[in-house]
Amino acid sequence: MYSDNYYKYVKYKTKYLKLKNIKNQVGGAIETPSITNDKSTILAFLSPLVIPFTMDKITYDVNGYIIHIIKIILNQDDKPVLFALAGISHKSFVGTSTVILSKLNLLKEKFKEIYLVEYDSYKPMQNIACEIRNKNKKSKNIDKIYKPELDMNDNIANNLNEIILQLNLTNVHLLGKCNGAWVVTLLLLKNNIYKGLYLAVPGIPFNVDILNQLSNNRLEEINFVFGWIQQDAYEFDWGNKSFEEKPVYDKTMKKIKKEKGIDIKYKTEMYDNGKSKKDNDSHEISPLMINDIISTL
Repeated sequence: MYSDNYYKYVKYKTKYLKLKNIKNQVGGAIETPSITNDKSTILAFLSPLVIPFTMDKITYDVNGYIIHIIKIILNQDDKPVLFALAGISHKSFVGTSTVILSKLNLLKEKFKEIYLVEYDSYKPMQNIACEIRNKNKKSKNIDKIYKPELDMNDNIANNLNEIILQLNLTNVHLLGKCNGAWVVTLLLLKNNIYKGLYLAVPGIPFNVDILNQLSNNRLEEINFVFGWIQQDAYEFDWGNKSFEEKPVYDKTMKKIKKEKGIDIKYKTEMYDNGKSKKDNDSHEISPLMINDIISTL
């Protein structure tokens, strides 16, 4: 069960998540990107997979922080694009990218382009934020505990929003795993071009409460798919394991729907990856979640 401190931090979530002018914040100066379409370079950066589609690797420098984006062109149709973030590490990027790349033939039915984001250069910033959080865990000041991570992720979301605007993307569907789920949830609030929110093994369940800031029309037009893996025993800092978060998210989404009196396109699923035990190796997006995303579009 959740501790008293957990419920206190949920109670105060609105206070520190109501960022001033959240739609207009700019995360930093984004330098002109370097671009390569050398397939061997791109595949070496990803993983040793054969990808029969045109690819580009775009690298942005944002005040010294490097953001790499792999662009995969699936077709030339008038379809949405999928913009995907894993956690803040190259290992997490490769793991999530491997799942997405294994589903390209399915994804091309509904998406024209895929954008895979790697932001490993933010790992030192995350380490500092987590150190501050851990030092203040025993404090009852919930703002103080989680605000460094919130500020970091909102900074990343601002930068990505600027990059997406530079890329002239419209009808963007956001997919986030773990910390990437926090980033894309913040990103969703920054522009009306975002039409889908897909969260895989997300933490910090109060994140989705900020959806209350969206208008009823915006909430009704967004496609929501959230997924967990029943073998995922990744433990968050408040003591709950990843697979235990699903009921919290479901309750929040149900509450938003009821209080606003609207219909929300929301699919939620607990996946079985076939493993016999619960462990941290299962903290990844399920390939079956890609199937569910496609089936809801």
